[in-house]
Amino acid sequence: MKKVGIVIGKNKDINYIYTNQIAEKLLERGVEVIVAPAIKDSLNTDVTETDSVYRDSDFIICVGGDGTFLKAARGAFPYKKPLLGVNKGTVGFLAEVETGEIDMAIDKIVAGQYHIQPRMVLDVEVIRNGKSVYKNIAINDAVVSRMALSRIIRLKVMMDGEFVDSYASDGVIVSTPTGSTGYSLSAGGPIVAPDMRLMLVSPICPHILYSRSFIIADTKTITISIAGSKEVDAILTLDGQEGFPIEPNDIVSVRASKDSVFFATVKQVNFYDVLRAKIHNT
Repeated sequence: MKKVGIVIGKNKDINYIYTNQIAEKLLERGVEVIVAPAIKDSLNTDVTETDSVYRDSDFIICVGGDGTFLKAARGAFPYKKPLLGVNKGTVGFLAEVETGEIDMAIDKIVAGQYHIQPRMVLDVEVIRNGKSVYKNIAINDAVVSRMALSRIIRLKVMMDGEFVDSYASDGVIVSTPTGSTGYSLSAGGPIVAPDMRLMLVSPICPHILYSRSFIIADTKTITISIAGSKEVDAILTLDGQEGFPIEPNDIVSVRASKDSVFFATVKQVNFYDVLRAKIHNT
């Protein structure tokens, strides 16, 4: 381990108390610390600045909540860099290290005593008039939903070209196993072990009582389009962070990426122990 990058969520580490602690501990162990230029002047240590922390680091530590972790994971994904989260948020399903465990985590990272967990990623594309107009990835979920003041929308869901169902609802969520404890869970979806490879499709507030989530193999392609009215405003949202407006004739295509994102873990923690602890504290 030669270079470790640190990414910080906005307003998550006031006065960079924990970021400084991480940087100092790494430097003491002979590890170069990589940060963005905007962070360097706020730290009291001899860190290295770069315009691409993800490209120039061997390993990434992010300080913040699950939103920060997802943003960092999206940045690390193209470079296949492992990512460890220090929890400064509220729930912290993804950021596994608490602030009191920072020294322990650094010791294990430097000693190579950590495990890498590959997690499934979604490739998402919007097709408009036969042409691709948008491509991106989702680590938690891809959501097609109505705009805030829009009427209920009807969405048609297809799987490998075969009709699945049509939902009059607020939207439809396509989730990875990692995202099963996020928005999908609040929409009534099942909890899935994060090391599995499958997709969950869940309607949001459906107007038919029997509408439930369903599970699709990672070899399939899901497409979502607006059915019926041409006067609705819809948006595609990825991981709650990236948005793209959807037009009535657009087709949103979602499939499992051939590449994975890599989460690092320094603790021998049972997923279901974490699940019980986090859900009971929300």
